[in-house]
Amino acid sequence: MKKLYTLLLAMAVLPLMAQITIDDFENNPRTWENVSCSSGITNNSHQEGLNLSCKCLQLVRTPGCDNWSGALTRFATPYSGYKYLHALMYRNNTGQPNVKVTDNGANLDITPTTTIVANQWQDVVFDISALGSIDFVFFMADRNDLTEDAVVLIDNIILSNDAAPRTAPDTACEAMEQPVDEDDYQLVWNEDFTDGALDTQVWNIETNGDGGGNNELQYYCDRGVKLGVEPTTGKHCLILTATKETFGGKQCTSGRVNTQSKMYYTFGRIDARIKFPQTANGLWPAFWQMGNNYKQVGWPKCGETDIIELGHQSAFNKGTQDRYFNGAMHVGSKWDAVWSDAHAVTWPYSVEDTFHIVTMIWTPTSIDMYMDLDSHPENEAYFHADLEPNDNPDYDRSLVFGKPNFIIANVAVGGNFPGIYDVNKITALADGPRSMYIDWIRIYQRGDAGESFVCPSASDAIEPEGTTVVQTLSTAVPAAKVLRDGQLLIRRGDKIYDMQGRQIP
Repeated sequence: MKKLYTLLLAMAVLPLMAQITIDDFENNPRTWENVSCSSGITNNSHQEGLNLSCKCLQLVRTPGCDNWSGALTRFATPYSGYKYLHALMYRNNTGQPNVKVTDNGANLDITPTTTIVANQWQDVVFDISALGSIDFVFFMADRNDLTEDAVVLIDNIILSNDAAPRTAPDTACEAMEQPVDEDDYQLVWNEDFTDGALDTQVWNIETNGDGGGNNELQYYCDRGVKLGVEPTTGKHCLILTATKETFGGKQCTSGRVNTQSKMYYTFGRIDARIKFPQTANGLWPAFWQMGNNYKQVGWPKCGETDIIELGHQSAFNKGTQDRYFNGAMHVGSKWDAVWSDAHAVTWPYSVEDTFHIVTMIWTPTSIDMYMDLDSHPENEAYFHADLEPNDNPDYDRSLVFGKPNFIIANVAVGGNFPGIYDVNKITALADGPRSMYIDWIRIYQRGDAGESFVCPSASDAIEPEGTTVVQTLSTAVPAAKVLRDGQLLIRRGDKIYDMQGRQIP
């Protein structure tokens, strides 16, 4: 997880897949440590041939640098069961790259099985079958004696059991999911679920079978929550899974997590990249938030904002369940005296079974929700609400929805929303479990408009050598503008970002 504070990582072994992506260097690159040369994530200066991506890792070894110069990345969760490591490389010479991999202290220096060519992208293959698992990968730029700089670009690193070099072009890169510049948003929190275990300093796993006040059928428990990889893309995700099984007096289990009292914010922009399951018939996946005063005042006084929900019975009846969804708001004095505002849409294309980016922009005067602004910037809001004042504080939208909120994600089964109360009629689970995959969640804020962000476990960072603080910023996360090697950056917590909010090494 690339968050804004230090983590304690749990160790586990990921399930084996045909192949898994280690890093593609696009929106959420891993941390790569520079070793005795110049290395870092950069723009792909050769978008051609096998690699059309926007970003890649660059290594530059000068004649005076050690022959083991390069960059390495460490894995909180070791990878096991793979025989080959593949990396797309573009080199300015035909020199010999090496990779070092290690397994609990045992390590190998490996040369490629492929012949190296210069000035074109190729898939360079390394045989790692001698190790049972690997805890880090260290790319060395060039082991030869040098008379001029060796420049190496590296991209789309995967583990596989196929020794054959890849020949199909890599897909063109997605546009960086950033708020438009004129809104002056800065990244304050980023969760990308790459640590191997859910961080309990930020997330709560809910355990209950109370039906959520909607006659839902599932029992929420930790067996419905895990971190892992999405099987089609290899993306590291939070996975919430609904399963038909007897547990806790219920006939199905599922997953629900929240950040209550651990991570909460007031106003800003929240984006989440989510792959929703097929919902028909009976699943009810949702990404939403509630007031962080929930424990003190209860629902609905705390306010509820449903950023997206799928699986309503109207969609089942019309056969549009793969593209029917809604945004909503609820507030009131008690459970049977609720003001609600909801807007459902039938989208032009399916939003199930592939990743989509959901966005909510929350200001003191309005809330707007969007789908796929990264690929369809022209899309209009599917939900809009004005936060109007009211003489009754229980219904005052400007008051209730002007307070800190925490995030919730879940996959409910049956209940009032799908209109199904018999687990045997949940056709979505007839062929086995169904999962919602969350690739990442990001919160952006501006320095004005009363915006605030709190993550109590955030800690101050130690400035790297050569970094100078030039301005302390006012935010709940320790933050400052810093000058590093002549570049103006933002330090928030223990991470560094450029002025567009993109994390950099």
